[in-house]
Amino acid sequence: MTFKRRVFWLILILLLYCAWAAKPVLAHALLVRSNPAANAVLERAPVQVELFFSESVEEKLSTIKVYDASGNQVDVGDVRVDSGDPTRMTVSLRSISDGVYTVTWKAVSAVDGHQTVGTFPFAIGNANATAVHSIQQSTAASLPFSALAAKFILLASLTLLVGQRLSIELVWNPALKSHRDEIENPPVWKTLYRAGLIGLLVAIGIGILSQAGQTTGNELSFPWDQEVGHILVETRLGVIWLARLALAMLAVWLAGGKAAALKNWIAFAVNLGLLFTVTLTSHAATEANALLPILADWVHLIGMTFWLGGLVHLITGIRRLQQVEDRLRAQLTSLLTRQFSTNALVFVSLIGITGLYSAYLRVGTWDELLTSLYGHVLLVKQGFVAGLLMIAATNFLIISPRLNRERIQGTANTKLLATFGKILILELTFAGLLLASVSYLTYLPPAKIASINSDFTDSKRVDDLVVAINISPAHVGQNEFMLMLASDGQPVDSARQVLLRFTPIQTNMPPSELQLTADGGGMFSAKGTYLSLPGSWKVQAVVRRADKFDAYANFDLKLQTAGSLDASAASKQAGVLIVVIGVLAALLMDSIKTNRVTRLALRVPLVILMAGLGVYSITRPVAVEYVQANPIPPDSESIAAGRAVFTERCVPCHGETGKGDGPVGLELNPKPADLTLHAVPGVQTDAQLFEWITDGFPGSRMPAFKSMLSDTDRWNLVNFIRTLAPK
Repeated sequence: MTFKRRVFWLILILLLYCAWAAKPVLAHALLVRSNPAANAVLERAPVQVELFFSESVEEKLSTIKVYDASGNQVDVGDVRVDSGDPTRMTVSLRSISDGVYTVTWKAVSAVDGHQTVGTFPFAIGNANATAVHSIQQSTAASLPFSALAAKFILLASLTLLVGQRLSIELVWNPALKSHRDEIENPPVWKTLYRAGLIGLLVAIGIGILSQAGQTTGNELSFPWDQEVGHILVETRLGVIWLARLALAMLAVWLAGGKAAALKNWIAFAVNLGLLFTVTLTSHAATEANALLPILADWVHLIGMTFWLGGLVHLITGIRRLQQVEDRLRAQLTSLLTRQFSTNALVFVSLIGITGLYSAYLRVGTWDELLTSLYGHVLLVKQGFVAGLLMIAATNFLIISPRLNRERIQGTANTKLLATFGKILILELTFAGLLLASVSYLTYLPPAKIASINSDFTDSKRVDDLVVAINISPAHVGQNEFMLMLASDGQPVDSARQVLLRFTPIQTNMPPSELQLTADGGGMFSAKGTYLSLPGSWKVQAVVRRADKFDAYANFDLKLQTAGSLDASAASKQAGVLIVVIGVLAALLMDSIKTNRVTRLALRVPLVILMAGLGVYSITRPVAVEYVQANPIPPDSESIAAGRAVFTERCVPCHGETGKGDGPVGLELNPKPADLTLHAVPGVQTDAQLFEWITDGFPGSRMPAFKSMLSDTDRWNLVNFIRTLAPK
């Protein structure tokens, strides 16, 4: 079997493997756990469904629905992504009876926009546990061909754009510096650059429509579909797509007119910025501490663009040299090969180092490498890298020295030049397959799912005392608070009182206090729902000792949504980018070959339209959930007032203990909610309970008390309901 045929069969086997492995593809926001758990049989009905994912999810594009055995939807529809933990998504349930229920969900990653869907059952009351357990939980997602094609075209286009400038400055100009007057840059390079720009715009267009199509269950959406607008102006993903489009249009504008050195370098910086936007929607951006992984991924892509783009421009450059006489052609080919090989070693080293670092983050162990789909495709990718390294080694150790020897001797071996040309074509083929495998890897879930640790930890030194704090999980709702006290390296157990004071910065809400209990070894801890809303908090630790002055340590805590923009911020940023895109589109109309009046007639309406859309996006009111703080502290006076309201208004339906067993409630269908479950800290916020008291509970017989009770009465009622939680 000839060498060419062996290479052909090897590539065919690798491609067939990739095609076979693509069938069970999953996206990135994977379901980690749920409450209720899949296939669980519960004694009492839950008040909500909680889903926890491996990545932050986009609230605007994600859903949870719960159905009973008859196919009726029994959730309230208030799907929320947790402000403090963007991997947690919840939906409240109506009062439901015994039976089997099915949860269906769709989660769109806020980082890369990939979508997963799934279902699982749970049962309440007297259900056949074996039958419920036999119902299979499913999690699946198709890999849209349009999305994969868009990513490949995007990377290939950026390879041509970034690789051209690197090739000119690092290979072509240094190698031909003594012949620049007689040998110009190959004209085909301009064609390649234009192809890169066209491919860039095509990839962005397909990518946006594919992203919107995933949310509607289609391969592609139409540009005028509502989902396209929602994604572009209300999500982090849309802001990145618009930024990518603005940079692409700027690159197109810079490519027009007369060439200039400064203009070329600005265009190169723009192209590097476009390459950076790829990393912002990559696996690297999902890491808890994403700065170093993002930079490593960017460097990895830059190395790849030089290698692949450099090969394209090296091949076309050598073809350009066919017009010169054989001896000079051999000399210049030798110089180009040596210059390319020298730089390739640097960039290949960067690819190798950053690739190993990424593999460590995404795979972690040999077992995961050998058993996971991500690991298999990564091995295929490394097979292409190994092939490229073998070819590069052949060029560096055999071909390049022989060409250099021919150059020194002043001879021309045309057979050697022809062989070198074929090797370059083979190398370019492997590089293209490498690019395809990189595109494919971005749509696979990593073998190693990084655990998101949102705990807050900090330490302060106050006089002789070191105060270390840990708040877990540092979310809105119930948290565990721990303090460790040490003096001169020894734990301090002698404190007579240790407490924490919580003061919200954004709202005029009084501070609350939590007394911690001693656990020994200098540890003090307690649990509670003292962080009631997202935003900035001042947490003050107070340590009182008999023989020392009181110690006060202040900590700044911020509870915020990680990995996504809120709709208001996204809308404003999208509006600015839309205006910029409109200006760039108007500038690009200068390249239209028509009279000035026609250009003006096209430009003015476009600028007005884009400016209007941009201003509308910036100024329009966006429906943003407002988390209202409870202005009344849950002291004995408030709880007593709330108890009086509860006895008068709520006991007939909910019963004295709030379990939904009041004399009137027993006759209602559906039954009143079990308030002891809603009152559990961390399940519902005070603001949510206040809203239901004010407007009524959806899908129930509960009336709205807005006109019957004052705001103070309703907040007092919330504070009393909290006391109904199981102790």
